[in-house]
Amino acid sequence: MKKNSFKLAAFAGFMLHSYYETKHLTITDYRIWSNKIPQAFDDKTYIQLSDLHSCSFGRFNDKLIGKILALNPDGIFLTGDLIDGDEPQNVATALVRKLAQICPIYYISGNHERKSAFFDELLLSLKEAGVHILYNNYLFLEEEGEKIALAGISDPSFSLSENEKLRTSIEKEKMGVITEEEIKRATAGIPEELFTILLAHRPEYWSIYQNMPIDLVFCGHAHGGQIRLPLTEGLFSPGQGLFPKLTAGSHQSNGKAMIVSRGLGNTTLVPRVFNRPEIVRICLKRES
Repeated sequence: MKKNSFKLAAFAGFMLHSYYETKHLTITDYRIWSNKIPQAFDDKTYIQLSDLHSCSFGRFNDKLIGKILALNPDGIFLTGDLIDGDEPQNVATALVRKLAQICPIYYISGNHERKSAFFDELLLSLKEAGVHILYNNYLFLEEEGEKIALAGISDPSFSLSENEKLRTSIEKEKMGVITEEEIKRATAGIPEELFTILLAHRPEYWSIYQNMPIDLVFCGHAHGGQIRLPLTEGLFSPGQGLFPKLTAGSHQSNGKAMIVSRGLGNTTLVPRVFNRPEIVRICLKRES
């Protein structure tokens, strides 16, 4: 009897801790150095928010908004999965309307927007809030007569079947081809000398990003590997399966950098464990 009571108490404690983990926001800071970053953009800071999945942090998302206000960013990058499938888009749009009063916002779609019956309504609400929607295109960020490029691609799932679990290996390979084509389309016309940022939902295409005309890419999608154990990148993630390699953090190769957010929300019955929701703050630094 005592043994069963202990097990029950341990399970209850684990569930309470898991719930706390899903609501306790953390801030992760990165610095990106490059001689392509103009002087006017030295020390500019940007926030990345990814994979909200219609979740709230505090009443009316006041905890999340308060932390972002305190960070005083120059812009916010939303890297997909603002909404969770067919969940109504009210939480996401209310949050974005408030954030748009702080600084400019730039948005790309994720795979959950592909699944949503409310995606058209979401896009309309984002446009009404003044959000810059990047759909396989780019724009310039300008400061004091200098500029950098910001490109964004839609999630490749928009071009394939809705059910990711049922996709064949050929379809998954095709998604990589689609991603490459979308980046080429999104960056066409950007001068080579400009520092170029890409917003792309999926980190599993890191090998493709390295060969594209970009300098820095922001991704989400992997949810930090869901359950983060020591010496691992988590137990599983969408698009990478068991024991994934690209679920969080900063990755560098071939002169390119990729920042992967662990995301904010959750979309499975499996809780986030040792994997608190994350606000990413990036500071651009001019390398002399």
